Amino acid sequence: MPSAARGPLPAHVYKRRRLVVVSVAVLLVFGFGRVLSWSSDGSGGGDDKATQSAADTSPSAAESTKKGEGKKDCTGKSKFRDGDRSKGKRKACQGTGSDPAPSPTPTPTPPAVPSGPCPDADVFVTPAVPDPVAGRDVTIVLNLQTGVTEACTWRVSPESVTVNVYAGADDVWFSRECPGAVPTQDVVIRRETATPVTMLWSSRRSDEYCTDRTAWALPGIYGVEAAALEGEPTDVAFELRAPVAAVVTQTAEPTQQPDEGQGANRPN
Repeated sequence: MPSAARGPLPAHVYKRRRLVVVSVAVLLVFGFGRVLSWSSDGSGGGDDKATQSAADTSPSAAESTKKGEGKKDCTGKSKFRDGDRSKGKRKACQGTGSDPAPSPTPTPTPPAVPSGPCPDADVFVTPAVPDPVAGRDVTIVLNLQTGVTEACTWRVSPESVTVNVYAGADDVWFSRECPGAVPTQDVVIRRETATPVTMLWSSRRSDEYCTDRTAWALPGIYGVEAAALEGEPTDVAFELRAPVAAVVTQTAEPTQQPDEGQGANRPN
C-alpha cells in the first residue's frame, strides 16, 4: 500500500532534536572526563607517596632525625635502647663525647748516658750555702756540671775539689787544711742538670792540723770559693747569721704553805 507523502515538520521539532544531540554530546564529554580523572587518581597515589617520602628526607626531616633516634651517644651507639625506642624516650649521653680528647702526656727525655770519665778541666763547681748559722756545722752544697761533655763519671775527693771560705782578704777556712770535710765518692755529672754533693764546714777557722781549738767565725758576710782540679773557680757570697736563743717559758709555782696551826686557832 503506498505510503502517504510527508511534508516538512514544524520548526520546534528540529530544535528539540538538536537539543537532544547537544545534550548527548555533553554527557559523553563529561563521562569521558570522569574516566580520565579516575585513572589519574589511581596512578597518583604512588606519586603522592613518593612525594611524601621525599618530604621526609627534606632538611627539616633530616634535622629531626639528627635530633632524635639517629643521634649517637658518647660511645657511638644510639641514645635509644631497644625497649625505649618505641616509647620515644631519650637516654642521656653517658660520656663526654662533646669534650676534646685529652692530649697525650709527653714522654720525658731520658738523661744522657755517661760516655766515660770526665775531663777535670770540663768540670765546674758552683757552691751554695742554704742555711748558715754561726756556732754550728754549716752545710755547703757543691753543684757539679760539665761544660761540653753530655754526661760522664767523676770522682769527688779532697784531691779533685778545693773549697775556701773567706771574709774579704781574710782566709777563714781551707779544705786543704781540713781535707776530711770533702767527701770521696763517684758521681755522674751532666751538662744539662747539676749533680749536688754536700759537705760540712764546722764554722770555725782552720789551721795547719785542722784542730777544733780555733776561733769561731763571727756572724757577718762571707764568701765561699770552689773549684775542680784544673777547673775555673766559682765563688758566692752568703751571710753567716747569729744563732737565735731559745725562749724558755716557766710557770711560777707557789712554794709557801699555809700554817695549819694558825688556821685552827682562827675564830669562827
